[in-house]
Amino acid sequence: MDTLIHADIFFFITSIAVIVLTAALVVVLIYLAQFLRNARDISRTVKKESEDIAADISTLRVRAKQEGLKWRFFTDFFSKFFRRYGKRRSRK
Repeated sequence: MDTLIHADIFFFITSIAVIVLTAALVVVLIYLAQFLRNARDISRTVKKESEDIAADISTLRVRAKQEGLKWRFFTDFFSKFFRRYGKRRSRK
């Protein structure tokens, strides 16, 4: 009879431990899903910005070939480039 009581106590403690570990695993998975969602958003933003920078550089190359190496062109390009990206930072 004493063995049966020990078995019941063991199964009760094991059941509580399984419930606690399952709850902890669910919480960890929720945080992991949020982290992965944020990482996806960040990678999309980086991809979009890198495409914008590539387009700016290709515009620079085309205009440099058309107009030659004029200092005014380079100063205009870089002032527009930094002004455009400066506005994005100031809004945040």
